[in-house]
Amino acid sequence: MSHSVQDFSRALWPELPSDTRLLHGVVVRPPYWSYENGQYLGAELQTVDKQAALQVPGVVDCVHIGNYLGVLAVQAEQAQQGAALLDARWVTPVAASQAALPADDARASALSPPDQGYEWQPALEHPHTAWARACYHNKQLFVWAHTRRPAALLIELQALSGLPSEQIHLHDTADNQADAYDCAMDAALMAFGRPQAVQVRASQSETSIRLSVYQGAAEPNDLTAHLQACRWQLNTLSGVRPSLAAILCGQQGLPSSGLAVQSDYFSAPLPNSDGAAASSDPDSLAQATVFAQESQFDQACHQLGLDPLEARLEHVRSPQGRELLQRVAQQSDWSGPLPAHQGPIRKGRGLAYSHTVEHIPGQAAREQWSAWAVDVSVDTRQGTLSIDRLTVGHDSTEQDNPERVPESAPALADRLGRWAQQLLNQDLGKSGAHSGKPPVTEAIDKSAGKPTVQLVKREAAVGQPLAWNQGVELPAAAAIANAIFNASGIRLTSAPFNEQSLALAYQATTSASSKKRKAWWGALAAVATGTILSALPWRPAIAPVGHVDTSIFSERAIERGRLVAIAGDCMVCHTAEGGKPNAGGLGLETPFGTIYTTNITPDKETGIGGWSYKAFERAMREGIHQDGRHLYPAFPYTAFAKISDEDMQSLYAYLMTQEPVKAKPPETKLPFPMNMRPLVAGWNLLFHRDPNAYVPDPTQTVQWNRGAYLVNSSGHCAACHSPRNMLGAEKSGEANFLAGGFADNWEAPALNSLSKAPIPWTEQELYQYLRTGYSPRHGVAAGPMGPVVAGLAELPESDVRAMAHYLSSLNPVDPQQEQTHAAQAALLEQNSRSNQEVMVMPGENLFNGACAVCHDPRGGPVLFGARPSLALNSNLHSEHPDNTIQVLMHGITRPAQPTLGSMPGFKNSMNDEQMEDLLNYMRARFAPDKPAWTGLKDKIATIREQKGHL
Repeated sequence: MSHSVQDFSRALWPELPSDTRLLHGVVVRPPYWSYENGQYLGAELQTVDKQAALQVPGVVDCVHIGNYLGVLAVQAEQAQQGAALLDARWVTPVAASQAALPADDARASALSPPDQGYEWQPALEHPHTAWARACYHNKQLFVWAHTRRPAALLIELQALSGLPSEQIHLHDTADNQADAYDCAMDAALMAFGRPQAVQVRASQSETSIRLSVYQGAAEPNDLTAHLQACRWQLNTLSGVRPSLAAILCGQQGLPSSGLAVQSDYFSAPLPNSDGAAASSDPDSLAQATVFAQESQFDQACHQLGLDPLEARLEHVRSPQGRELLQRVAQQSDWSGPLPAHQGPIRKGRGLAYSHTVEHIPGQAAREQWSAWAVDVSVDTRQGTLSIDRLTVGHDSTEQDNPERVPESAPALADRLGRWAQQLLNQDLGKSGAHSGKPPVTEAIDKSAGKPTVQLVKREAAVGQPLAWNQGVELPAAAAIANAIFNASGIRLTSAPFNEQSLALAYQATTSASSKKRKAWWGALAAVATGTILSALPWRPAIAPVGHVDTSIFSERAIERGRLVAIAGDCMVCHTAEGGKPNAGGLGLETPFGTIYTTNITPDKETGIGGWSYKAFERAMREGIHQDGRHLYPAFPYTAFAKISDEDMQSLYAYLMTQEPVKAKPPETKLPFPMNMRPLVAGWNLLFHRDPNAYVPDPTQTVQWNRGAYLVNSSGHCAACHSPRNMLGAEKSGEANFLAGGFADNWEAPALNSLSKAPIPWTEQELYQYLRTGYSPRHGVAAGPMGPVVAGLAELPESDVRAMAHYLSSLNPVDPQQEQTHAAQAALLEQNSRSNQEVMVMPGENLFNGACAVCHDPRGGPVLFGARPSLALNSNLHSEHPDNTIQVLMHGITRPAQPTLGSMPGFKNSMNDEQMEDLLNYMRARFAPDKPAWTGLKDKIATIREQKGHL
């Protein structure tokens, strides 16, 4: 091993050179890529237009090598904005797995949907962001990154730079636990030959791993034929590979490294990928493959009436694998009877197995075998589950590695138990009492805390410390899923699991029998009870608690709660101008009067420091104060009610661990009869009949459901973007959902098919707008939307993409119309440049004096941040002039992202008549197909009196 790799575990050069500045890089991945047998089979980059990206202030360069595309900028936000503006055209070839099939099979595979799908959400244990830095200085290449494959990384860096190994230095970043193999190569590629260092970040949880199974015809009772009839199509790499940067640049002859799943059930290896892949973590790829493979094997055994253990022993060809399975089965008492059912609680047992091969350049391949037997308890009535017992076995060709730190049996058992609990999306150490959720039964509650873990020791290691490899965890998810199926008949196909998915699956599989009738009557009774309770004009107080023990809240739960608070804009509404965060006092203008927000810091006297979780949840779901008073619906509890139990508990944990602030906000005093809070009970009876958490739609994808959950629960988008009736409630009906509304004197435009945007909103445009606050075809986020976008910037990219995916489904746009939209946008901009009629309007001179320096569509450089096209601006094409008047009057002083630039307001430099002339001119010039706005004088006078907070 070279000197450079040996030094990978210690600091070589922790600081950048004093004369080196740090640039930020963003990589644009192909929409589809695949790598098989050393060959790139993905989308090919045909053309790329860099001009729009290079005009973004702070963008230094665009890197284009083969199919590799990236943007370098002084700030990360500028690089993201530049990457979003790259006009890249890709050509996607036929999927490799279909091309490898005979013509008839390939055609059938393309036309027929998969029979079964599996999904894996990566980054369970380490939800950290992968990052890397690279710097080329004095003919030395320095790379800061964390990876479990340093030897392979060094070989790739040598091929990239042509430098000998002694001139390449790898520094392991101790504070970064996510594998940054791909990030390291991205940073090195963009830094090599430059005088600056480059940093690249990539969220480990951006993309889930999806797998699908095509079920062909098979001979009855023939497991071999049944398995061979399953054709796997993986949407990510199932094997090992070089870095994606090397693949996209076209580098040849690089050794593949990493962890690959060895199929012990098929005579031929599984096909490679058939879709876009983003994760570079070999463990996530292996976990996804094992989860799908072992779940499908168990399902085949069930369909053919075979014992899963005996079937595996017959098909596993590896002697070590068979021996390990036998020992796990014996110690777990696999053949023994399961405990009897206890009412709705069903017991189940599941088995899963994995065989992996780890490829390390210059070393012999390492093989690993793992087997898990799991006992679970499932409450089929409540949809809850727990793990009772784990039996785990592991074997490896690497048993005496002196570099591996040995692990005691208790420590290993504790770690594996925690891993299994994480698969159930349970916060570690959280009991039913702490979580605020009553246990289903005493048996479930006890087993949910800490399952019994049995370790099957290697015979050669008796009496020695255990040194099991990380691959021991691979079969966990499949074993749990198989046990759940054995107990309930429910086949879970998405991991990690959660109680909500189990309940949903149970509802979807319940037969139309007496159970269904009982469920119907139960639902009817629940609705009736809820209706009666919600109609009560007075509700009992919930006694305050003397002390909230915040030590029970894990850091993971608190961080999760912080993200829920950001998604819900809690601080935006509960912070007065110049006040302390969350201390309340912000006045919300409503048609019924001004409502002041409350103090939600954990101060006991003026905040929620004495609120129990039960009181907090009631307020969030039902709109009832801790003292029993009804809260006004300006607090969007109608949306917050849809927040999941886990997110609600995490939000409580986050708020209770913040700094308490003693601040009593102004009292809300509405005119009669709106000041009669008991009347809100009747409002709830009419408009808030379902205070329950969001239930996923089983007919939709995981991404769609995630987006729907965020938009309709914590995001409460409909609170602003839906029209309201005379009583202030959102109008019901599908046609009114997100059909546009008004909030805080701003128009919240329609997000459904009623959108007035001149160019249709595509999913990518929605994502870019929500992520950066700017869409070249629609405009800049301003007004109340500015802080919303600023908050979304802190959410995982996958969440923002899910929201864009869901919103785009409300007004779907054919992606094949992209060229049509581009031509339409170009025509609108051209017409705004050549419209001779508007040049004689009095607003022409006003526009040239106040607006042209930043918004002149007739040419000129970008001077301050982004330059939105007014011809494509949605506000100028709207039926209402409110947003345009707000921006012209008050400007944009707090943009969603600093790189967008600010805009001055003209409230004090233009009188009402000049403002009207300018508005008429802009409407006629940039939206010539729309009728002139009416009532401008009154609108201008009203908005002039309002306080701008942009």
